[in-house]
Amino acid sequence: MQTIINIIVFILIIGGIIFIHELGHFLTAKLFGVYAPEFSLGMGPKLIGVKRGETEYQLRLLPIGGYVIMAGEADQEENEMMKDIPLERTLKGIHTWKRCVIMLAGVFMNFVLAITLLIGIYATTEVQSTNPIIGTITEDSQASIAGLEEGDVINKITVLGSEYVIASFSDIQTLFSNETLQVEDPDYLDIVLEITRDSQTVNIDSKIVYDSSYDSFILGITPAYVSLSFGNAIKIALMSFQDSALLIFDTLSELVTNSSETISQLSGPAGIYTITAQVTETGSIATILSLMALLSINIGIFNLLPIPGLDGCQVIFALIEGVIGKELPIKIKYALQVAGLALVLGLMLVVTVQDLSRIFG
Repeated sequence: MQTIINIIVFILIIGGIIFIHELGHFLTAKLFGVYAPEFSLGMGPKLIGVKRGETEYQLRLLPIGGYVIMAGEADQEENEMMKDIPLERTLKGIHTWKRCVIMLAGVFMNFVLAITLLIGIYATTEVQSTNPIIGTITEDSQASIAGLEEGDVINKITVLGSEYVIASFSDIQTLFSNETLQVEDPDYLDIVLEITRDSQTVNIDSKIVYDSSYDSFILGITPAYVSLSFGNAIKIALMSFQDSALLIFDTLSELVTNSSETISQLSGPAGIYTITAQVTETGSIATILSLMALLSINIGIFNLLPIPGLDGCQVIFALIEGVIGKELPIKIKYALQVAGLALVLGLMLVVTVQDLSRIFG
């Protein structure tokens, strides 16, 4: 039963991301008057089709993504549906900037999806407080013995004769590490905590006990978690989006400079399914949506690459044709797209073999 749930979640995540991407192309094509005879939800054999205006909206057997057919695409030259379409209703006949907008709209929608998911997550779930506020106290711990309480704010800690100002909970974790304190034959240490409780500042004597498994001293407290305002949720979501995007760009740059090592760290569909299954089994909706946001950013940025067949290269083609004032030879564009597709499929094959090797040992 769990396997079936894992497969369904995987299909919904990947299918949803690709569908949103294609929806971006479709909506902007419609906005600029480009003829789009088909918009499909899913791939493979057609199950049902409903025509509204000039577009047939289709549901297909395989619930993975979707696609949109637009007049003027290199691979639609021989399509019977495109025979009598006026030039101004094709990608070739509209302004260069409109072509670029259409080609970039899929990536834009991937980014919008990711940011929307992240905002939803941060607006509806609690996050660790940026302040050093005690959330819980371990039973029979040194914190419990000393009389610390939930909600206490730790301002300063004095240990080994030195006073340390505490600005965040991570400051406490860093301070209690034996890498910081450098105590020989550690067992326990006496400390003094300056805390704020009910608007009063008090000093509390306590001890911290050494834990060899972490090479750190333990007090027995965990950080408090708080709900974010909607404004802060947006701010943190944008920061998270930026961090993820920069990390992906760094990985792609390493793919060029150190390809063999970087490829070994990539994952294909099998690897993504494995990660999705692990996340699904946690039962956390927020974690599943976080994974979907990360994958949406990945797919968006990947489509920006100047590889023939991907959106980034389509924008380059449009800009070149805009500058030279004529269309590039269709055979050259089609050949480049086939070559680009072969490159992407080749990379996919390599990472899939790696994924299967990891899965089956």
